[in-house]
Amino acid sequence: MDGNKAAESIDGGIGKFAAEAGIEVNDPVPLFDVSAYPEEQQEILTECNRRIEEANDKYRIAKYREDMFASGLKAGMYFCTFDRDENLQSFEFNDETRQMLGYDGLEDLPNEFDSWVRTLAPEERDAIVKLFWDSVRLHRELPEITHATYRMQKKDGSIIWVTGAGRFIRRPDDGSLEIYMGCYRDITAQQELEEYLKIIEAIGKVFNFSLFIDVKDMSYRMISTNKYVEMVEKDPDALKFLKNNVDSSVAESFRPALYEWLDKDKILKAVDENGTTTMEFFSEGAGRWFEGVFLVGDRNEDGTLAHIVYGCMDTTDAKLQNLAQQRKISEFETKVYIDSLAGIRNRKFLDEKLIFEPCKAVVMSDIDLFKNINDTAGHQCGDEAIRKVAEMLEQSVRKDDVVLRYGGDEFMMVFFDISKADLDSKLEKIRNAAKGITITDCPQIHITMSFGCAYGTELVNNMIGKADKALYESKKTRDTYTILEF
Repeated sequence: MDGNKAAESIDGGIGKFAAEAGIEVNDPVPLFDVSAYPEEQQEILTECNRRIEEANDKYRIAKYREDMFASGLKAGMYFCTFDRDENLQSFEFNDETRQMLGYDGLEDLPNEFDSWVRTLAPEERDAIVKLFWDSVRLHRELPEITHATYRMQKKDGSIIWVTGAGRFIRRPDDGSLEIYMGCYRDITAQQELEEYLKIIEAIGKVFNFSLFIDVKDMSYRMISTNKYVEMVEKDPDALKFLKNNVDSSVAESFRPALYEWLDKDKILKAVDENGTTTMEFFSEGAGRWFEGVFLVGDRNEDGTLAHIVYGCMDTTDAKLQNLAQQRKISEFETKVYIDSLAGIRNRKFLDEKLIFEPCKAVVMSDIDLFKNINDTAGHQCGDEAIRKVAEMLEQSVRKDDVVLRYGGDEFMMVFFDISKADLDSKLEKIRNAAKGITITDCPQIHITMSFGCAYGTELVNNMIGKADKALYESKKTRDTYTILEF
């Protein structure tokens, strides 16, 4: 197999693995030709050849180590030996490796293969170990020198990027692997710069106005801009600068919501937990619809946000296309996502459209003692109760909020933007409204409902269990509501 093709065949799961030929420094020819001497002298000459070859081997290995060390610019090194069956016999690091990885000495990082394994980044550990053994297995088909770029974990848990060069030293007589040695150096700063430049380039292409913001002091680098932004008074604080943009061009009816959205603590919490936070608005200056979005730029070693990105996208064309599309699919969605009995959205809508949306509150509710209604007044009265409760709930929320039939007599409400005080007031009004529902053919039926609410900023999916727990508390007394805040 061609050496480069052999290198390409190794599936190590990491990038930039390559191979190249090295210089030949072996001289396998013995110093003495034993057959040219009398038989009585051959034994001692054979021993001389053996000792000379042993000395040459030590020199040869020392020369390789010196060459690799120099090529690595005095970088970290590893050195492992194999027996003739190519089983690993020994593994050692040099002091530069221990220093690079933050270890104090031999006792802190022993010369063992397992020590090397535990210095690899956990997510890539299996792939890199596989790459090591695959390269050993295929070494006869590979050129002498290999290269790989991967991540290592320092003693303190932090992750660094390294680029490594490994060299195979094969026995001259049978070509078996005698030594596998190499060096690597820390390229974290270079790698982070490359990733940063990729982010910057991508941001500039996606957004017609964007900022790369330092979380420490909200200073920023302007990535892309437009003529409307250029007319706005600059401010060293990113959020103040964005508020200046709101004052300059955004339609007045959108400004209060945008001012509330442009809050540092809220933004960082939403981005940290959900990866992004967005707000749509209309620009009077441009006469276009836009969507502002904050998302993760990068993180510190401890996982906290280091930078966030603000981008502004023109959504006018997409909005118009969406409106046209909505007209086409409204009939389809009526059939698929609307509950045939209750006339409101159904569980399928929750599972396919809503489950991973961020919100402020999820309310689970049901009709108290609903089984008694079916048992005493019949299922037709029960069905009417479900329809009238659904209608009442739908009329009690804003058009941007969602009411759906969760199943049976259980309903769900999702509020995307509501304060704790407004939620409390809303649930009290709904609770009282439920008591006013009358069943046409069963005037003796009096309806009450119980409600359980999870309140916070979280994905709908993560709120359902908490809302169920709150509903369980309410059902102990019935005709009440319980709010669990987190």
